[in-house]
Amino acid sequence: MTERATTELAAPATVLYDVDDEGVAVLTLNRPERRNQWTLAMEQELYACLDRATADDRVRVVVVTGAGPTFCPGLDPDVLDGIRAGQRYTTNRRPQTYPTSVPKLVIGAINGACAGIGLVQALCFDIRLAERGAKFSTAFSKRGLPAEDASAWMLARLVGPAHALDLLASGRVFLAEEAERLGVVQRLSEPGEVLEDAVGYARNLAATVSPTAIAMIKSQVWRDCESTMEQARVRGQYLLAQAKALPDFQEGVRSLVERRPPAFAPYQHLNL
Repeated sequence: MTERATTELAAPATVLYDVDDEGVAVLTLNRPERRNQWTLAMEQELYACLDRATADDRVRVVVVTGAGPTFCPGLDPDVLDGIRAGQRYTTNRRPQTYPTSVPKLVIGAINGACAGIGLVQALCFDIRLAERGAKFSTAFSKRGLPAEDASAWMLARLVGPAHALDLLASGRVFLAEEAERLGVVQRLSEPGEVLEDAVGYARNLAATVSPTAIAMIKSQVWRDCESTMEQARVRGQYLLAQAKALPDFQEGVRSLVERRPPAFAPYQHLNL
């Protein structure tokens, strides 16, 4: 059954939380009447859902998508206009990069327009699948704004500095096919199939890989970007020693020796 996340503001839910029997949580941005335009409530509810998925032993992998024909085309214009007029968006806001710190893999199923803050959020997912023809845009330069949060950092590492400058400075629209070619998205899906493809990919991971290993690898990929090669090597050795002492290593080796699929336990919360 689909459940709705709650927030301290007790605002109408804008993110749906659903877990299937194979360990995949699907979080759905749910403002289809506004094309899933971003609001503070949506931001808070999405992060609350990520917290919930982290604590939920049923969940191995998380998929985030949008209700209706769009993913998230940016901040709601009403909210943006209020900011222009001097209103404050929020205080004590969690960083937009929050999904990178979640120990479970977060996969974006980009089912339509993805721009501005919607694209910033998608860049903070670990892997992105997109529907062919989906439109992307950074959009910030056309609103008199710099690249929001860590989007310049993310794009420069995904596509290289020159392509990042092109996408950020021009604010131009680019399609999913170009996004895949550049490395912004990792896989393309046929129209109407991106959520199914993302869930299928997630289910395969949930059934075959160690949740502990995924948490460690995700931490390495994101944190090692900010370290030297030697620091990454030392941390890798530290994590390796930790992993060898955990049940997933025992099960991973036993399943190989016994020639059977592994049966890993739920994620064990680690200090990464």
